[in-house]
Order: sequence, then C-alpha cells, then structure tokens
Amino acid sequence: MLDALEHARGVNPAHDARHQLVHVECPDPSDVPRFAELGAVACMQPRHFAPDIAERWREDVGPARAARSAPWRSLDRSGAVLAFSSDWNVAEMEPMIGIHSALTRADLQGRGGWNLDETVDLGTAIRAYTMGGAYANHCETNRGSLVPGAYADVAVLSGDLFDPGPSGIPGMGVDVTIVGGSVAHRR
Repeated sequence: MLDALEHARGVNPAHDARHQLVHVECPDPSDVPRFAELGAVACMQPRHFAPDIAERWREDVGPARAARSAPWRSLDRSGAVLAFSSDWNVAEMEPMIGIHSALTRADLQGRGGWNLDETVDLGTAIRAYTMGGAYANHCETNRGSLVPGAYADVAVLSGDLFDPGPSGIPGMGVDVTIVGGSVAHRR
C-alpha cells in the first residue's frame, strides 16, 4: 500500500489526501518512516494486540512477524499520525479498554503483555483516540480537542486517567457526556 501511495503522489500533484491504512499489523521496519513521509495515517486497534485476543493471530503469523507487530511507538516516533479505534465487534467498543491495551499490550488483568517496546504513553494513546481520528478525517479544526470553535464534545470520566495507572483504566466509566456544549448523558 505504501508503494501505491508513493506512486499516486508521483502521478498526482501533492495535496492533503490523508490516506488511511487500516489494520497496520506487521509492517517491515524499513516501511515505518514511510508513513510520515507519505502522509499516511496509521489506523490501528490496540485491543487487537492484547494476548487474550491475539494469541491465535500470533500463532498464525509466526514469531518473526509477530515480533514486529503493531509498531505504535515506532510509528509515533517517526512522525506518523496514529488513529486508534475499537474495530467493534472484534473488540469491545470501549476507549478505556483500548487505552489500557495501548499502554500495556496485556489482557484486562494486566497479564501477558508482549512487544512492550511498542507500547505508547498515555498522552500518545489519548491523542490517537481523539486528534488522530479527527485529523484523518479532515476534522481537526472542530473535533478531537477542546479549542475555541470546536464542538465541545466532552466525556467526563469517573476517575483520573493519570492517577490509577493502566490497571485502573478499563474500569473507568463516563459520568457525563457533553455534545455540542449540551449535556447528553449523566450517570
């Protein structure tokens, strides 16, 4: 796909296309910097790489490819835009669970983490779940962050993401949801 994007950029004048490659699983390490160079957004699903979901997949792709799977940290460090999602119904449609997976690559009890050098920090995971998707869809001026002119869509969580560490994140709920500046949900 990266070769196809490179060819398309050579044929067409450069423009802000923001092509998205979804399910970036086992790229060759030499291709990781090409995401940023080509402006390709890496759309990925952190929960897919938790051991309770990925064990069979890891067996199927084999140890060599599994060892380079989901290079979140490498892509981020190379300047690529990450856009995280759940890919429901393969995994739970719960961003807190996805954030936990991005931080630990472990199951929900914190067991079995693997390829730990490709986990990301909390700020990167939040950015990938918010600004990453907004950017990928040319919506970063009014979605994905709390800035003047944005829609003011906010979820107020039941706890502090920075306080409990990764183990407490999956159990956090949403106390209040504000959409367009109006309360849409209150627990």
